[in-house]
Amino acid sequence: MSRFELSTTLSGHEDDVRCVASLSNNEIVSGSRDSTVKIWRNDSKQRTPNFDDCVMNFKAERFINCLAIYDDGQQRLIASGGNDNLINLTSPYSTINEGNTSYCLVGHTANVSSLQCKDRYILSTSWDGTAKVWTKTGDVIYNLKGHKGPVWGASFLPGKDTFVTCGADKTIRIWEKSRLVKTIIAHKDVVRDVLVLPNGDIASCSNDSTVKIWDGKTYELKSVLSGHESFVYSICCLPDGDIVSCGEDRTIRVWRSGRCIQTITVPCVSVWDVTSLPNGDIVAGSSDSKIRVFSRSAERKASKEIISSFKKEVAESGVGEDLLGNVNMEKLCGVNSLKVNGKTEGELKIVKDESSVVVLYRWDENKWIKVGKVVTSSGSDRKIVYKGLSYDYVFDIDVEDGKPPLKLPFNVSDNPYEVADKFLADNNLPYSYLQQIVDFIMKNARGATIGESNASATRPHVKDAYQEKVPGGSSILPQQNYLTFKKVNVAQIMKGFKKLNTDQTEENRIDPREVEMALDGEDYDKLGKIAFQIILNWNTNTNLVGYDLLRVAIAEINPFGDIFTPIRKGLESEQPAVIMMCVRILCNIFSASKWGEQTLMDPNILDVIFTSKLSATVQNEKTSGKQKRPLSVAVATLLLDFSVLINKFSFGPLYQKSVEIYDEYTSLLLDDEESSYRLLVGIGTLCKYRQTEQLKIFADSITSIYRDERFKMVQQEMK
Repeated sequence: MSRFELSTTLSGHEDDVRCVASLSNNEIVSGSRDSTVKIWRNDSKQRTPNFDDCVMNFKAERFINCLAIYDDGQQRLIASGGNDNLINLTSPYSTINEGNTSYCLVGHTANVSSLQCKDRYILSTSWDGTAKVWTKTGDVIYNLKGHKGPVWGASFLPGKDTFVTCGADKTIRIWEKSRLVKTIIAHKDVVRDVLVLPNGDIASCSNDSTVKIWDGKTYELKSVLSGHESFVYSICCLPDGDIVSCGEDRTIRVWRSGRCIQTITVPCVSVWDVTSLPNGDIVAGSSDSKIRVFSRSAERKASKEIISSFKKEVAESGVGEDLLGNVNMEKLCGVNSLKVNGKTEGELKIVKDESSVVVLYRWDENKWIKVGKVVTSSGSDRKIVYKGLSYDYVFDIDVEDGKPPLKLPFNVSDNPYEVADKFLADNNLPYSYLQQIVDFIMKNARGATIGESNASATRPHVKDAYQEKVPGGSSILPQQNYLTFKKVNVAQIMKGFKKLNTDQTEENRIDPREVEMALDGEDYDKLGKIAFQIILNWNTNTNLVGYDLLRVAIAEINPFGDIFTPIRKGLESEQPAVIMMCVRILCNIFSASKWGEQTLMDPNILDVIFTSKLSATVQNEKTSGKQKRPLSVAVATLLLDFSVLINKFSFGPLYQKSVEIYDEYTSLLLDDEESSYRLLVGIGTLCKYRQTEQLKIFADSITSIYRDERFKMVQQEMK
């Protein structure tokens, strides 16, 4: 049978697509963290479906988690649920402008995590620890109580009034009406989804990275499907009986007779949900706000050009090294190791290519396929090494058929126009390509970018490939946006938390389900309180995860108590990683909309932060000889953010002290390129408020060492 290939990509949501459902071969429903339910209809008469006709069917108060199609033979409705605790039923033929909620089911007291419909019944699960069976008018027929913690998934079993549920307590439970008849300790971690197969067997998937098949009569384990590298979020069954799974490892996997027969890699962080169209096509919703359809049918596959573009996007995507286990990046084999065949479909191999870029390959259809470049996942300082220098991205740019692609290195702190400009000049390419290269960078390089507010607004004026750029293009100074460290990897945080949680005394242990619920549900207030509990009660050798949780939550919460007590405590820690995390927390405070800037305008704040302890720790990192300097980058970012604050509000009380701190830290950070660049932009921004000869000396000490184009551009703007 033919393998799945991309059919079409649907873009229109503004946040993660958490759930997808099928009304027909030509109608897809999606639900998102942007709180909307959308319907995508294929009205194309072309060979390949495009689903271009998109309408917003419903908008909730908070984000949508789950969808199901209700059809009792008389009325067809879309059921949606989310973290407003409600289940809404809407007509698939109306839009949000028509106020189209037909029914609203009220009864759950926490996030609604899954929905299934059969005949006149609606089966829901919730983080309130229950599953409920409803009629569309809101009558609760059965209330299924027994799980110890959130219930994640459920399905109707064959026969009347029988159900299967799964939950955070690692169990699968079988129910007859409201009576619990069987409990199975099914997995080593949270069970995320459960599915009844056509033959009556039960499939389950889990955070333990496995899919398991259970006998539908005896409930004995029949097989374990292993291959995913992280959380498995969703499973579905195709019309031909094949099982499809997806998860945090960016993959969709197709299973047959207990064996993975195809692995599809998606260029995103998480593939949240999969479902099947009646024709057997796979629909997937993912963390990059997109829905993708994959088909085995030659008639419904995208053009060769679109499929090639998709594969290139996958190959150029960044893969967090934290998802790959304990891999020693310093001892990787070269590309010659790819001459050895893989053993199983979907097997991973990490190598260093000829340019010393760390690359991820997957064994697919008897050959190694490039599926990304490995990057660290520690916020803004994730790097790829190219020609001895560290970059956030190293893109392959195809210019001419039959020739190897050209390498385009890029840091999020770079001006995209300047990078594209230099790339074209270095490779003697016409400037007519400039905007195309810039658009490619802006699309594929996500993250805080120094100068981005201006970079996207004005295209530099150019004459031709052999003439200089006309002055007056996009500018970097003054930097107007705060740089933050907000990236969240739920799988990695939970892995670290669970390991350290077991080392605590019983009274200080925290239920992992509470942490995962807060992360997954973006309950920042809860997350902040958990962070404080860890920081204040766990021993200093294990409380780093508390600071990491505070980093995630800090910009979204209202400060309670003395919020700086744990930060001051962390800045005096004997653990360099804790100090680094506290500096990142401070960077994120700048973006707390209601209180961050005001709090950091305290004239004494710089004395509290920039202590002898901090400078000594930066010095130790400097002399360690390690290539990665996360604390140095964080400190340089913090200084840059203070410069943005001072310039934004013309705030003199912090100016002189900032100059003194630049004096101390410029020499400390001078041998780290990324830190030096951020310092330079910070100095340049401070000069826009008040320029002094002393600041010019600091800048000259940096530009006398680093002569790359990005440094030259800042230097030119400071004149």
